[in-house]
Amino acid sequence: MQNENASELNEEEVLLKNIEITKRALDTAYSNFDVVTDPELIDSCIYEVKAMQLKYEYLINQAKQMNIIAKIR
Repeated sequence: MQNENASELNEEEVLLKNIEITKRALDTAYSNFDVVTDPELIDSCIYEVKAMQLKYEYLINQAKQMNIIAKIR
């Protein structure tokens, strides 16, 4: 029983870490979008922002399904 709790806690920690990493990647993608001027790079940044948004939403939904409540910085 204790191993199950430790495993669950570990899974929660991993998920929260992935959310934090993805949030930083999303913030970076927004920052890159703000500074690029080349049309091809703008397109690339748009795709990157959208990809990070979708990944972030997916991870948040996973956390909700697992009833994980945490403050995301």
